[in-house]
Amino acid sequence: MISASRFVNGIGDRLQARRQERGSEYAFCPNDRFWFRPVYTEGKCPLCGEVAPTGVRPLPLLQRLGIDRSWYGVGALALESLGMLALVLVMYFRG
Repeated sequence: MISASRFVNGIGDRLQARRQERGSEYAFCPNDRFWFRPVYTEGKCPLCGEVAPTGVRPLPLLQRLGIDRSWYGVGALALESLGMLALVLVMYFRG
């Protein structure tokens, strides 16, 4: 059995690792002293146009496919509607 302090420390370690990963996604432009994300700016500084030292990273899969996050909500509502329909039909035919 895992103690509570180990559990909390494990969560803290995971959050810190994510924070470090997030920092590696940014690039620094020495001309403008500006931090930016090369993924969304095609690998160039949005202010001066200088190419990022890390180069261009590929977009995440859902952005390459053109799927917006709002479609997750639409899909969840559709599944919820189907679930409610099934529940209503089961209750109706049980009598």
